[in-house]
Amino acid sequence: MQHFSIALLLTTSLLAGAAQAADSDNLCEGMFTGTERVVIPAVAKPPFMRYYKDPAFGSKVIRITDAREGGVFKPTYSSMQAWNADESILMLYRGGEDSAHVLYDGKTYEQIRVLDIVPSDLEEVFWSHTDPDTFYYVSKYSGDYGHFKRYSVKDNKSYKIKDFSNICGKRGLPTGGNDAQMQSLDDDLFGFRCRKSDDEFYMFSYRLSTDEVIQAPLGKKQGWEPWSAPIPGPSGERFWLQGKVLEPDLKTVALKQDMYRYHEHANIGLTHDGQDAVFQAVFDPSPNGCDDDIWQGVGHLVVHNMETGSCHSVINEAKGYPYTTSGTHVSAQAFKNPGWIAMSSIGYDSFEYFSNKRKAPALLSEIYLANTDPDNEVVCRLAHHRSFGKQAKRGGYKAYFGEPHATISPSGTRIVFGSDWYDSGSVNAYVIELPAYKK
Repeated sequence: MQHFSIALLLTTSLLAGAAQAADSDNLCEGMFTGTERVVIPAVAKPPFMRYYKDPAFGSKVIRITDAREGGVFKPTYSSMQAWNADESILMLYRGGEDSAHVLYDGKTYEQIRVLDIVPSDLEEVFWSHTDPDTFYYVSKYSGDYGHFKRYSVKDNKSYKIKDFSNICGKRGLPTGGNDAQMQSLDDDLFGFRCRKSDDEFYMFSYRLSTDEVIQAPLGKKQGWEPWSAPIPGPSGERFWLQGKVLEPDLKTVALKQDMYRYHEHANIGLTHDGQDAVFQAVFDPSPNGCDDDIWQGVGHLVVHNMETGSCHSVINEAKGYPYTTSGTHVSAQAFKNPGWIAMSSIGYDSFEYFSNKRKAPALLSEIYLANTDPDNEVVCRLAHHRSFGKQAKRGGYKAYFGEPHATISPSGTRIVFGSDWYDSGSVNAYVIELPAYKK
């Protein structure tokens, strides 16, 4: 695709993207909302670029990549934005010997180009929330190692924003830590950590508009594990780090959240009424009972408010669902439809339900969607992904890449996920298009 056509794509999609969010208050309308067990029908891998109807739940799904044996195409991670701000462009990760990040037309799913970038980690490519032409990353290339950069899709070029070597040293690489998350919604505030020496770790924030860096030591002496970075809340008014909410100075603890394990799979996003929150899959009771929750905060989806400290369980056994399924991931990137959360669960050691024709527990091998507004809660089950994930044996790729990592679009009307489709020997990307989606 030529540069002029990319520019046209970006321009014409902006208004359409905004309209999608406005027209889709109930994204689960017309979808399957029951909690009962269902059979997982045996289905051959769907053909490339052909829509199919999920046989259990009726959703419209399309396989958008055609990986060869041992190949991988997948969203980078459920906590990171896969589409750009107006959904005109989609980014996927291509695994294997020729690993790369690849851009696709966000509407037709046709490939645009393979990107010549090497980010600090495969997940750490940050689409702008405000500019459809832009994403950010820290470079791992030897020539600009550790530089924070802005990439323009139209220009097909990266531009240096900041060199953090004065904080991290020449060999220290700024990263988002082991659980990468997005920047603030205005694209102004980012959080990083780096290892300056064998026993010296730092966390720091960067404010793009003022070029301000705030740093603090990160280690056991300060009461922190050194492997994660401070994560800006969407508002840009606070940070989340290891179960605690920090003030912008990275030193003052505003509140400690009621979490048994802060490092369970989670994503930071907005509640339905625009407050910063951590949306988490939880396996163990909250120390303080999650605000008197009947299951003490155990569930597939629990909302921890970063502003009030409140805890609210959305998908749990009290509401007819099973105990939290293994391999559950959370995506809270529908910033144009806040409060809507996409989920994927695997259910390791339960793959016999793929072939025994018995009804499987709810959410096993499923992609699903939840409205977390307490006054309008609804969960709809969208599709079976049929992926073996970490238990895959064929293909020779890193089996972890087969985890679905379902990722919601900014409008909330589409979800992209990966699947090895019964350990087929490759991983491909699929998109669910909800009835609320308008091209």
